[in-house]
Parts: sequence; C-alpha cells; structure tokens
Amino acid sequence: MPPPDRGLRPHHGRRWGAAAGPCPGRGAAGLLARGGVLSAGAWARRRGLAARGERPRCTEGEDPLTDAWIWPPGPPGLPGSSAHEPRRAGDLAVRHPAPDAVKPEVLLAALRDGHRDLAAIPSAELVRLVGAAAEALTVELGSADIEEVAANARLSPPMTRVVLDGMAASWNIGALDRLVRTEFPDPRALDRFVAETGPPAGESPDATAKRQVRAAAPPVTLHFGAGSVPGVSVTSMIRALLVKSAVLAKPGAGDIALTVRFARLLHGADPRLAGAVAVQYWPGGAPRWESWERRLLTGADQVVVQGSDATIEAIRARAPASTRLIEHPHRVGVAIVDPEGTPGATASTARAAALFDQRGCVSTHLVLLLAGRDRAAQWCGELAASLAATATALPAGPSSPGELSARRQFEGRVAMKAAASPAMRLWTSDGAGWSVLLGPSEAFEPGGGRTVWVVPVADPEGALAVLSYLSPVLQTVGLAGLDGHAGFAEALCSLGATRIVPLDRVPFPDADWFHDGSRPLRELVRWGELR
Repeated sequence: MPPPDRGLRPHHGRRWGAAAGPCPGRGAAGLLARGGVLSAGAWARRRGLAARGERPRCTEGEDPLTDAWIWPPGPPGLPGSSAHEPRRAGDLAVRHPAPDAVKPEVLLAALRDGHRDLAAIPSAELVRLVGAAAEALTVELGSADIEEVAANARLSPPMTRVVLDGMAASWNIGALDRLVRTEFPDPRALDRFVAETGPPAGESPDATAKRQVRAAAPPVTLHFGAGSVPGVSVTSMIRALLVKSAVLAKPGAGDIALTVRFARLLHGADPRLAGAVAVQYWPGGAPRWESWERRLLTGADQVVVQGSDATIEAIRARAPASTRLIEHPHRVGVAIVDPEGTPGATASTARAAALFDQRGCVSTHLVLLLAGRDRAAQWCGELAASLAATATALPAGPSSPGELSARRQFEGRVAMKAAASPAMRLWTSDGAGWSVLLGPSEAFEPGGGRTVWVVPVADPEGALAVLSYLSPVLQTVGLAGLDGHAGFAEALCSLGATRIVPLDRVPFPDADWFHDGSRPLRELVRWGELR
C-alpha cells in the first residue's frame, strides 16, 4: 500500500543523534556536535585517510546526521525515520526525506502559495531582508561551522574560510542593492508597472514614457546547484528572491550544509520569506528518484542549472519544452600574462588556480605567457614556488576515490605526452597537490587538483590563436601586464570571454558580473509592457 500523502511543516535542519539513523561514516560533524575544533594534526590525519580512499571508522554515537532539507510552513506531518535516506555528502553524514515522503506537486503548491506574499514585498525591503540574512550567514560562522561546511565540500577549513569571506562581499546589503539598481534603473519595475526610463537611442527626451514596463519572475524557480563549491546555491537563491521568485534549491552534494543554513536564516528573517524558500537534496540520477525529479521538472516554472555538461544534458532530457531552462555549464579559466610587465604575477596565478581547489567556473587552468621558452621555464619554476607557498597557507582538501582515480588517469596521459614531446616539462609537489606543466597548446587539458598549464606565446595575437579552440568553454580571462589593450579585450570578447579582469580579481566576481554573458537578475525575469 502506498504511503499516505504527507503535508509540509517548517523544518530547520537540526542535527539528529545516532539513534535517528545509521551512521554512514565519520566526518568533522561528529567532533563538531561535541563542540570541538579539528586540530591541524587531526585534519592532516583525516585528510590522509580520505586521500587513500579510506573512510574513517564510525563509532556509535559520534556522527549525528545533518538534515539536508527545509520546507515551507504548512500542514503538519514529517516523515518518520523510515522515510529518510542517510548518506555521505563529502565527509559529512546527512539525511533527507525519501521520495515518497512528499509529492513534488505538494511542495511546489506550497511554494506557489508563498509566492503571493513574497511578491507583495517592496523591492527595497526585499533587498534588506535577503541581504541581512546573507550577511548573518557568514558573520555568524564560527570555527565549528566552518569545519562542517569544509567537511561537506571536501575543502580544508582554511580554504573554506577564505572562499566564504570572498563570496560574502557579493552577498551584503550594499552589494545586492547595487546589483538590483544596475540591472533595473528603476527597481520599482519589480513591484509594478513604471514609466520606461530614458529615450530609445536616437530619439529626443520628449519621446520617453511612451510605455510602462514591468519585470516579473515566474512563481517558482527550481535550482540545481553545482556540488563542487560551497556558496553556489546561496548565490542562486539570492538572485531568484531578489526578483520575487520562490525558491526550491537542490544543492550539490558538497554544498548542503551552507545552503540549508542560509535557508534557515531566511525562514527566521520573515514569514513571507519562509513560505517561499525550500531546500531539498536528493541524489541526482538515482533510479529511485527519477520519477520524482521528472515530476518536479514538469511542475516548476523555471529551472536554473549549474554543473557539469553531463548534468545539464540530463536535465535537458527530462525537462518538458514548456519549462524554461537557464544553464551555466562547465568553464575553463584562462590567464594571459606578460611576465616583464608584472613581476609578481606568479602569486596571483597560484591563488587563482588554488582557490576552490580549482573547482570553480572562474578557476584558472591555463596560462598563456608572453615569453620565449627559456623565460617561460624560469617563470614556471617561480609559479611552482608560489603554488607551494599557497598550499601551506591554504591546504588542499581530501580527494574522493573517484577524484583520485581521475587524477591518476590524467597523470598517466601527461606522462605519455611528455614522453612523446621533448617540449613538455613538469613541476610537481610531493603530496601537496599541485602541478605546473609547460608545453604546447595542443597538449592542454584541464587536470584539476591545482594543475596549471603554461603555454608560451609570442604576442597577444598568438594568445588569441590558442583561445580560438577554447571558445565554447571560455568565461573568465585574467590579465596581468597587458594594460591599455582595449582592442585585445574586444578580440577576447568576440571569442567568447564574458569576464575580462585583472588577474588578482579572478576568484571573486562582483555581484553584478555578467554570469556566462548574462545579467544574473534579468535572465530570471520576463518583461511586460503597457502602452
């Protein structure tokens, strides 16, 4: 007999003791629940176990389960313990409702009800509410909280702190206010019809206000977050809420802890937000969840997908034609450096490659160096020293068995290429998790794990020739020592680069950046006109 329909109730992601379910493995969470903080030695030991693909032993009572969901307030009814699925998310033990715990149609209906209250909040007030919750998210994170987020994302705690501090600059009230005003010169267009600002090109000021315009987001936006970097889902949720679309977020497996924490803050900030925010994790692609996910895609008004090409293709295949898809796929970050113009560029390059453990869409993988081979080899040695220093300050996180396998395969391919080409040279670490490769452009492939390929080119035109092959995956290009090259920037843009910035600004885009060439708020709305 099928289980009865279950309603929704507000749930705030508390941790549950070991009695709540099986213990799938021990991460930092067991220590955190007892109020402790991992020492450097404990972190190193835990990282060593994970690096060998071994799971630390699970001692009964040590590993509480972190809830990987939060629903809007609604009719009472919470799944019993048998209706939960425990699993590991990175090095964190989590649990989430099973697919028969709630119908996707019920969850979407609750969010549509909440959308009515969300839509009634004036835009200026909404910026303050969402921005205050986002500010609290990072301000209130203590060392134990950082350990939890780090365990979930498989980043080291020092790296996690730097990543969240960098992202927080685009989440505060001031940054969000600038974002809204940049994209909507009259933000009241998010509240009601307003006179269109400014005359069309070539017309006199007397021609203004011929029509009124309104920016309206669909009632519910479903978000599929990338699981590689904490904070990706938070940013996506913020954007949708700012344009008054209710949020159902499926965080990636490595972004559960921070996403649920943010949703909890939103629920506590205002009941009008609580009714319009839900987080629900489930294992993407699992046969047990296929029907549930397909029904959710059918019922959602709009879907934002961030992740690998395979993830996006899978969502495309299951979403109906009537569902609007907004896609942010895999990207490769590039740096173009004149070593004589910027003597300190190796430190900026190392940081751009190391932050997020090179998992971000902005992460630098390829450096086009305006130099001859001998100078390039010298520069690679300097870059290797900078990567070593960065690894000391920001250690790499533990690798999953799958990542270790992919890394070994990559190293095998590199070894074969090096054996076949005397033009290739390799600088590598002794267990610190970074590599520098000097070689021809045709040998390049992203390796991850803080791997930086360096390709010497004669001049900016040579750099453009190399990048023409990467046009489909270009996004962020960091420049060092190439000031005053407006024509060069034009050429980069024509190849597909959508963000061209100084190399030291690569890791953390501003709130109003053109995400893959789109305005992050405007891509979520539809415009109406009244004449």
